[in-house]
Amino acid sequence: MTESLVQWALLYNLDHLSTMLGFDISKTVGQEITTDFGRIDFIVANSSGKHLIVELETLLNTKNKLNYCFNQIVNYKNVRFTENTEYCILYAEETNKTNRLLVEKFGVENKIIVKTYSLNDAQKLYSNAIEKLSLNVGLALPSPKNYTICYLRWLNKVMKTFIDRQKDSLTFNEIFYPFRSRTNSRTNFNCHVQLASDFELIELSDRNYHITNLGKAYIKNFSPYLFTSRNVSSINLTNEQKRLLLSILTNGNWENKVHKVNIYWFLRFLEVTGGSWLPKKDNFDFEKLEIAKGLFKVTYKGRTMREFLNWCYNYCTELGLVEKIKSSSDYDQIILTPLGIEVNNIFSLDLTIKKSRMNLNFKYLD
Repeated sequence: MTESLVQWALLYNLDHLSTMLGFDISKTVGQEITTDFGRIDFIVANSSGKHLIVELETLLNTKNKLNYCFNQIVNYKNVRFTENTEYCILYAEETNKTNRLLVEKFGVENKIIVKTYSLNDAQKLYSNAIEKLSLNVGLALPSPKNYTICYLRWLNKVMKTFIDRQKDSLTFNEIFYPFRSRTNSRTNFNCHVQLASDFELIELSDRNYHITNLGKAYIKNFSPYLFTSRNVSSINLTNEQKRLLLSILTNGNWENKVHKVNIYWFLRFLEVTGGSWLPKKDNFDFEKLEIAKGLFKVTYKGRTMREFLNWCYNYCTELGLVEKIKSSSDYDQIILTPLGIEVNNIFSLDLTIKKSRMNLNFKYLD
């Protein structure tokens, strides 16, 4: 198990980590903090504001790893964000006995706290955390799926066809007309129709495409710029359209609604990672890819996962659910807006109610 996965599992289970460190953690101050004296793995604080700077290691079975660990923690003694600061080495107890004695001796000589953890326990914590975060409170929600739809505003292209034809029901040839000249046009069309169907704007019946009442409300609130633009997919959603899509997103109808499910899972992803790493390139860290794959229960490669996460981010930012903090690193930070927090809470409440309804116990009627 890699150090990054161990760190994520421990920081996700702060009660367990508190016991392990003998330190009453009230919050995580930060992790992977770059300083002039090296990159600190993580810092935690207690309710009194005392900081504990932790150098996390897995097995310390080689001389090089021991020396690196010792040099790092000594350098960290030059770093403090509060006067009341202590320093700790946290490493795997499976390290050989000889080196464990060396670590203990080093800790005493340099006034460094030394703590150990079990790699086996860390693996269990990781597995349990992923399982817990993957749960949908006992309901069988569909898994996320990657479609080549980058923005919700692309709904405009397929929905405008109903206005152009001035009809509520379109044949395939009629609704397909705007897509006829593109490469891979049928695939592109299918993705657009899936998006419109997922948001309950159209229905397919008797081989025809029918606009729903929700779809009529959507096209009624088109931006005026839509009718003068050569690229209708570039026209942003109006506030009225955003409100409509948000009401549809949170109406509790999940069955076969892939894009709605994708947004749900993306909000869970932000919960898992604290929104601290939205990848900007295909070859992002192996450990981060493993966490995302474990949560979504998919086998995506780096490029597909980056596309999926960034497209879901686009949907959420169009609806006002998230904001991005750009960075010069390979990852951007994403934070939930107050509206995003409210929508996430609605998701959780809806799923809890569904579970309660499903498990309603009728024995009390006997």
